[in-house]
Amino acid sequence: MRSCEYLETRYSEESRRTKILRCKNLTFKKEGIIIHHSSPLETLMSADLIIILFEFQKNDWRNHSVHMFRTDDPLLCPVIAGAITVKRVLSIPGSTSDSKLCSFRPSNGKLMFINSAQALPRLRAVVEIIGKVALGFTKDDVGLHSIRSGGAMAMFLAGTRTIIIMRIGRWSSEAFLEYIREQVEQFTRGVSKDMLRFEHFNTIG
Repeated sequence: MRSCEYLETRYSEESRRTKILRCKNLTFKKEGIIIHHSSPLETLMSADLIIILFEFQKNDWRNHSVHMFRTDDPLLCPVIAGAITVKRVLSIPGSTSDSKLCSFRPSNGKLMFINSAQALPRLRAVVEIIGKVALGFTKDDVGLHSIRSGGAMAMFLAGTRTIIIMRIGRWSSEAFLEYIREQVEQFTRGVSKDMLRFEHFNTIG
């Protein structure tokens, strides 16, 4: 996702095309049946599919849905993450299905929204804790857009077809290829062996 789709920015939502995701934009399904948001958290987390509806985007796409199936990972699962987020927001007094996913209520009881200025330092703090030795980069090398580019890179390295990466990332062209970083070790894994498969060949024309 683009960070402006799940975080407040310094620009008002009314002044830009991209709309922030709300609870109503997340649909949970299990065996083809929709699970209502009012269901217990455990029930929502048991869904096998989450559908995210992007109402309006910077590329002028409207009402575009992205389907993500659950994973076997207890942390990196779109269904579990979506369920926890929706239930957290709906637990705020006065919240509705139209409430933004970035809504939160601190100890003072005032409704607030998580913004990019708050999220970026926390992202960089995590990178600093893990360290350059493990990651290969420092906190100064990352921004909120790194999450989106990292997702594209992960799909590419997993062998996901270009058309699927484009649909999930909602790119109207192969612009996502700009995110594919050649310095990643796995990028060229096996290429040397593949080159030896065709040792003899002729140039035609």
